[in-house]
Order: sequence, then C-alpha cells, then structure tokens
Amino acid sequence: MKKIDFKEILNKRSLRFGSYSFILTAIVVAAAILLNAIVSGTKLRDKLKIDLTSNKLYSIGETTAEVLRELDTEVEIIGLFDEKMMESTQYGQVIEFIKQYENRSDKIKIKYVDPAKNPAYIQNELDPQGVLGVSNYDFVVRSGKRAKVLSSSDIFEYTFDSQTYTGYYLTGLNAEYAFTGAIRYVTSEDVPVIYFAQGHGEGDPDNDFSDLKSDLELNGYEIKKINLAAVEAVPEDASLIIFANPLQDLTIDEKEKLTVYSENGGSTVFLFDPPRSKVKFANFEDFLSDYNIALGYDVIFEMAENRSYFGQPYYFIPTVEDNNINASLDPDKLTISIFNARSIDILINEKEWIKPKVLLSTSSQAVGKSLEEEGEDKQGPLNVGVAVEHTGRLKKSWTLVFGNANFVSDNTADTTGNGKKLLINGINKILEKEADVYIPVKKYTTPRIPTITNQTIVILGIVLIIVVPLLIIGIGVFVWLRRRHL
Repeated sequence: MKKIDFKEILNKRSLRFGSYSFILTAIVVAAAILLNAIVSGTKLRDKLKIDLTSNKLYSIGETTAEVLRELDTEVEIIGLFDEKMMESTQYGQVIEFIKQYENRSDKIKIKYVDPAKNPAYIQNELDPQGVLGVSNYDFVVRSGKRAKVLSSSDIFEYTFDSQTYTGYYLTGLNAEYAFTGAIRYVTSEDVPVIYFAQGHGEGDPDNDFSDLKSDLELNGYEIKKINLAAVEAVPEDASLIIFANPLQDLTIDEKEKLTVYSENGGSTVFLFDPPRSKVKFANFEDFLSDYNIALGYDVIFEMAENRSYFGQPYYFIPTVEDNNINASLDPDKLTISIFNARSIDILINEKEWIKPKVLLSTSSQAVGKSLEEEGEDKQGPLNVGVAVEHTGRLKKSWTLVFGNANFVSDNTADTTGNGKKLLINGINKILEKEADVYIPVKKYTTPRIPTITNQTIVILGIVLIIVVPLLIIGIGVFVWLRRRHL
C-alpha cells in the first residue's frame, strides 16, 4: 500500500493557488461586510448619496451652502408628522432634501414628532403660547431667538389649472428657498420690521396676505400690524409700512403721523385696487403728492390682444420695466398678470430731489376708463407700479405705489405669476437688503397628464373592453382556420 505524502500534496501548485484564491475571497467578503456596516450608518449613507435628478431636486445651491458655512447658532427643524409614513408621499422629497442641511452643518438638527401620537407636544413644548399657529404636516424652524412655521404652500409650488379651472396642481419644489430663508430669519441679529397698516379696511396679513407675509419673513423681515389712529407716533423700529388695499381714507391726524415718519427716513408701500365708491382718498393723495404721485380713479383696459387674457381687457400682462430696481429680476423674462387695476400718475412737476421709476406699465393701446361721472378716459401707456426716491428731507425715503393689490394677495397671487417676487425685490432694494438672493423653485420635469373628458373615457372603454378583445379573438380564429387547412 502506497504511503500518502502530505508534504507533496501541500506543495502542489493547484492547491497552493486555490488557497490564495480562498484567502483573497475571504478578505474581499470581510471588506465588503465592513464597508456595508460603515455605510449603513445613516449620516454617512446620506452623505454618499448622489443626486441624479436633471434639476438637482435634492441638492443645495451656493447661496444655501454659504448660509450654512456662516451659521454659528443652533437651529432645530421639526417636522410635525410621522417620518416613515410620509416618505412615500410628496413630503418624501422634502425629508430627503433637508438631510443636506444636517450633513453640511453641525448646527442643524432635524427631528419629527407626530401630533397624532404625541398630541400634547405642540401645546406643551412647541408652542405653549399659541402664537405660532402650527398645524399637522407643518415644519417649524427655530433657534433660541425666534421661530418660523413652514406650511406646504411655502415648501411646494402650486399652479392654478387655467385649462379646466378645477384648482391647483403641484409644479415644483420650493424647499430650498423656504428652509434657507427660515434659517436666515431665525438666526439674524438685526431683523428689519415691516408694519401692515390697519384701520382703513386694509387686507389682513394673516388672512388676506399670508403668503406675502411668509415670503417677507423668509427674506429676513419681522411682520407686525399698526393702527395709526391708536398710536402717538410710528414706532422707531418701523423700516416700512404697507397699506394693503385700504378702503377708507386716512384721517388728517394719521396723515401727519405718516408724514413725520417719512421725513425721518421711513418708507412706505401702497397697494390700491380700483375704487369701489365715488369717495376720493384726499389725505392719501396729499401724502403721495410730496412724491409727485397721484391716484387714477379709473380701471385699466388693456386693448392690445397679445396682452390680455381670454379676451378680457381688465385681466392683462403689464410690461416689467428695466431699471436699477427691477434689473436683478431679468425683466424681459418675468411675466406678471394683473387683474383689475387702476393707473398711477407721475405728476408733471419735476424736482431734482424726487426720482420716480416706473416698475410696471401697460402698452400704448391701453385705456384708463374713468369711474368719475365727468372724468375723461386716459390713453396708454399707463403706469401700474411706480417707485419714488425722495431726498429732499431730513433723511432719504422711498415709496412704492401700485394700482393693484390682487397680484400679491392670497386670492390670486398663485395665478398671477411673479407678483410677490417683484414686490419683495422692490422692498429689498429700497431697504438696501442687497444680500438677499432669490432661490428659484425647482420645477418638476414630469409632464402633466392631459385632461380626459367623459366622452374620451367612454370611447377608450369601448375600445379596450370590446374592440381590442374582439380583434384578438378574430386574429386567433383566422390563424386557427389557416392552420387547419394546411
């Protein structure tokens, strides 16, 4: 019997290379297991993700990156819903996107609280005073200084369906603008205050102009209300006062307070819809006359066919004038829609310390239809929005005057294009907040499914349920008969 030589077997080339192969495989498997264990950590996994979407839906831009680099205050982002349950909804995009903030800055902390499972959280911990007005599915961005609530209308872009008039549909993600603006707002040391005037039938910033209010806060402003009749003077912290569609005139006392405020460098914004009565705003006009501005008591009809919507001349597209205020908006590409406007006149009384700039205007074919019994119609071009710089007082002041309020109101802002963007840009310019950069909406690239009528549904049903099956059966019978006679 031959003796087994183990040394010879171990020295065989095939076994030697097989051992190397086994060892190499074991090393690769072990490395894979180790790498998977490391990458499975949530933070690292999120950092290693690559955004392959065409519009970089999940990536932050340079403006946000700079805000996060300079952040030196702890900021908490709280989502008021069940994170796991919402990952499969449109909120899943937001959940994924804001992870970039936490990855880029150790000052950002994100957590989710489901009010359905923890109903006392909002009242006891998040908003015990009830001043934030938070709701389920909101986000709250807060620091030790202040807090900002972001609702779905802040985070997503909705566009009115002008084809069917059946409501709004989702067209884009506005999360970067919303969260970056909120972080800037809650961490700013010096926050300019904008007051919305009350007491003359103006729209309320919490109900009628809530979207405008929210966007102003995202641009770093604090919003308050003021009734001029109830104060001795305009508060010293007021950087700007907005009169959002007043229905009654100022009193003489209120006009004097407003004049003192403007003489000391206070700026104003006026949003006037066409008058609803024959009463004139004598005191508003007296104040505006110092800026060489007068109100038109008319309704603008845009007669240029390429400027009006649906053949309705009072629903039109104004020209966004190119000047140093509108320049950053790229006026040639900015479309704004105006519904029911009055004209704003620049008085023929030139003064070197009065510098008006037209922001919005009509075509030369427009007509200002007078609402006065013996008034005359005006021929275009007409001014719809004007900015005026006044340097002839103790301090420089500005006023912005628009012959329309609807273009930034909650009722029609979403259907009228970029009205809020134009107004807020103007406010930023006159208050010299040049550092505020607008972050555009990230548009969804998936095309909309065209609207299908009931008649089309019936026809498709007949074709799919009756015609197609009969066609298949017919082809089958034809093939069977042919093969039978072969």
